Amino acid sequence: MNDGSTGQLLQKEIEKSISELPDELRGYAREPLRVSRRALAIEDEHTPPWVLLSSIVGEAICGNSEKAIPLCASLQFFMAAGDVFDDIEDSDSPLSICSRCGPAITNNLATTLLVLGEKAIARLKDRNVEEKTIVRILEIINSYYLTACVGQHLDLSYGKATDISEEDYLNILGLKSASQIECACYTGALLATDNEEVHNIFKEFGYNLGMLAQITNDIAGIISGKDILKRQITLPVIFALSQTDGEKHIQLENYYLKNTGVYTIEQVSQILSDAGAIHYTAIKMESYKLYAVDAVNKAEKLGIQTGKLKDFLK
Repeated sequence: MNDGSTGQLLQKEIEKSISELPDELRGYAREPLRVSRRALAIEDEHTPPWVLLSSIVGEAICGNSEKAIPLCASLQFFMAAGDVFDDIEDSDSPLSICSRCGPAITNNLATTLLVLGEKAIARLKDRNVEEKTIVRILEIINSYYLTACVGQHLDLSYGKATDISEEDYLNILGLKSASQIECACYTGALLATDNEEVHNIFKEFGYNLGMLAQITNDIAGIISGKDILKRQITLPVIFALSQTDGEKHIQLENYYLKNTGVYTIEQVSQILSDAGAIHYTAIKMESYKLYAVDAVNKAEKLGIQTGKLKDFLK
């Protein structure tokens, strides 16, 4: 993880939290925390430290990067729990804990991670955070993750439907994914200041940063072929379905909905490219980036140091 000592403090906080678990359960708990963008992962030095986002927001506002460490730990536990629940719901990886150990153990692991997330918030008292602020942060986190659950429900309900609109898809992304980044930025700002204007700026920044990250993933998933192989219906696919007709449209529907026909990843990728899907999705990605940049500019006008925040927009 980059960002040096702060990252090490977060890792120690995580390890302290799971130290009371039995060896086997502790080992399982580490697994979802070791994947990319989670607290125990070893990230490339050029990768923005997403796990420290709340801490970085706090440092930008008031110069203190350590106060939010228990908050960062809590959010990592909640995100890891979400990852584990996703594995149960998707059942698409032979290497997942669910595939190896069954749904009972996996559900218990996810529940354990949720409880650890709740407990981590209480340790903000050790950072001299007032109890009323801790209660408010806990309420905000639970509210945002309830929003994420709603987004996940909608995502599961749509399933492989090819008639999902762009508006509905972006709404699901906002609920399911961007809300978690918005939560990290908002609660980090809440720990650093009582200024509601600053809180709103970082809510705006967090939401648009989250949408930017997810749309970027949509593009990467098509370019790499990973999402095509999994028949994931993402924004490029939704756009292509709305822009094609005749044989090309039938081929996309066959591949993504009916699982019929013999198509290679290259053939599907070419249909999406010919429809302008990647270009259109890149334009949407840039629009969210501009909104996030606008929030950063608002913060700078208030004297907030935004250098590290800009790293997330590169």
